[in-house]
Amino acid sequence: MAEIREDSLVRYMGTGTIGKVKVLKTEDDGTVWAYLDSTGLYYKLDTLELIEKPPERKELEGMTLEQIQERFKQTQEMMDAAKMQDENLETGG
Repeated sequence: MAEIREDSLVRYMGTGTIGKVKVLKTEDDGTVWAYLDSTGLYYKLDTLELIEKPPERKELEGMTLEQIQERFKQTQEMMDAAKMQDENLETGG
């Protein structure tokens, strides 16, 4: 099995986040951390898996620009509605 090293393309198994390893850092206790370019965060090496290429994003495949914009608009409206609910919360005192 190939070893993860700097410039390796990896996937974080917890969330599926994909990124390129920019820095490997070893702690005094032997724990190895990898810094990913996509998030700017360090991940324990044993939580990452080496991948050859990023997966293809098929959910937007075949959509027109107008359809993509409509999907974005619907998502934005959902987010705005959720934000309005947050603003209505009152705290106790």
